[in-house]
Amino acid sequence: MCRPRRRCISQRSLCRLSQSEIPPVENTKVGPFLILKRLGKGRRPQVYHARQEAQNKDVVLKFIKFPETVAWTTAIDKIHREANELCKLRHDNLVRMYGAGVHETEKKIFFASELVEGEALSSILARRGKLTPDLVVEYGHQAAEALKYIHNKEIIHSKLTPEKIIVSADHKIKITDVRLNRVKKRRWDATRRRDLEIAAYMAPEQFEDGATQKSDFYSLGVILYEMLTGKLPYEPDTMGRIAKVKKEAEVPSISQEVMNCPIWLDKIVTQMLQPDPRQRPHSARAITFAFEEIKKIDSTRKSAVSQVTGGFNPLTVGTDKTEANRLLGKKPKIKRENLTPFYQRTPFMVVCLVAIMSLLIYKAIPKSEAARLEMYREYIETKDPSKWSEANSRLVALMGSADSEISETATELYFQNREQMLEATAKRGSTVGARNLRSDNFNAYIDAVQLVLKGESFQASQAFQQLVLTVDPEGDERHIYRASTKRLQALANTTAVPTDQQTLMSMIDSYRWTTNQLELLQGEKVLGRIIIQFADSVPHTEVCAAAKAQLMVVRERLQRLQQGLPAIDDSLETEAEAS
Repeated sequence: MCRPRRRCISQRSLCRLSQSEIPPVENTKVGPFLILKRLGKGRRPQVYHARQEAQNKDVVLKFIKFPETVAWTTAIDKIHREANELCKLRHDNLVRMYGAGVHETEKKIFFASELVEGEALSSILARRGKLTPDLVVEYGHQAAEALKYIHNKEIIHSKLTPEKIIVSADHKIKITDVRLNRVKKRRWDATRRRDLEIAAYMAPEQFEDGATQKSDFYSLGVILYEMLTGKLPYEPDTMGRIAKVKKEAEVPSISQEVMNCPIWLDKIVTQMLQPDPRQRPHSARAITFAFEEIKKIDSTRKSAVSQVTGGFNPLTVGTDKTEANRLLGKKPKIKRENLTPFYQRTPFMVVCLVAIMSLLIYKAIPKSEAARLEMYREYIETKDPSKWSEANSRLVALMGSADSEISETATELYFQNREQMLEATAKRGSTVGARNLRSDNFNAYIDAVQLVLKGESFQASQAFQQLVLTVDPEGDERHIYRASTKRLQALANTTAVPTDQQTLMSMIDSYRWTTNQLELLQGEKVLGRIIIQFADSVPHTEVCAAAKAQLMVVRERLQRLQQGLPAIDDSLETEAEAS
């Protein structure tokens, strides 16, 4: 038997099979792989346990049918590129990709990946119904870590379901079926046909605009909800109806289904299930941080509260039953010392229950506008970007308040918060994809700040000056105007002046017709620095003379502005031009 042709993209896999290959069945070969058995049934009919014979390594082969709209040669090239990128992914909570290939006879793609010993989360839920909160926190934290990793690589999952999460015996999870999905971009082999069971986990925006990183957060939220309650937040009906209900229906509360769900866990899941992506966590890092904080909570205290809210019965832990036995005609038993831990005794349980109910009632009472405004002010003063994001979305409602004082304060806080977020983004820089979602002025400010960080102060000063002149100080981008003004004032004290005489004369001449007070203040400082720096330089005698003359003009205009007069006296300027 002749050896089938192969074309490798890695040390292990990518094989192109000849026309003589037969469809994949047990105990047959596909390229360098011997198929041993089929894994999964029903929704996973094309997944096999196989062995790479040359290396004696067990792998998983998953076959996917070729889209008819893609040319065969084009598909081969695209598989090359995609498999090369996926093989670079390395994370403890991701199933590792080894390579990919094509089955020419069946017109199918196959991907070779790591074989993980474990069980799909979907099978666990089908068997157990629901999981304990501590397990949900552990699985959720690991899944969020995997999402954080692929999102940093500018990849999204877009189809995360319990079936694609494998759980090992030691409770370690691995996410499978990661493809080269990009934000709001259709993958080369994607089809428009949607599976209703997958749609149950999709975010509302995926039905119209396409998936984003926050779509993965929504899918993870649905999975967490299902693990806690044993059911989906929105049961699949038809594709049209489930898309509509996800967009319009109120987010269901876990605490109404499961009494022993900690409040903080209910809150993070509810936030992930928000139909508006802006109200979901701003990043996977924020989600992992939330789960880490939940884990830090004292286990003993959590256990006691969980038992109270979960309908714990104190009669099962050794409560004195002497009176009950006497009424039943039984002989009294010698009273023994109650060895029940204090947190499982009835008085402590009652106190905890009352405290929890009081807290829930207090939380349910709507806060006044003034109280909410103060709370959002505290959010802005923190260093937590997730708090800034929440304050930004909540302040919009208060900006339309009937109380003018509340409205004005909320507006001021809103733009103060946006300025703070702008500075944080500018220092971090932005990717090409993010720039497409922002305004030209926003991107211009980020570029100017990056120039400052590179030490190019003069070019940065010109960029900030242009923003001050073009951005409306009272418009929707007033935060950009304010930030640019502050940056410009700071640079006026630090900007190094050039030594070239021609460039210096151009700088001096740029203040000839300036009437803006901010530019005049900057000019006063720049011209003063030129005079001081080149006072003893003979080649710069003419430059110093021009700078002194222009400095007198700038100071005169500033004095006129302070007196409430126009910066330039039209009659005097006309005479000056004529002379």
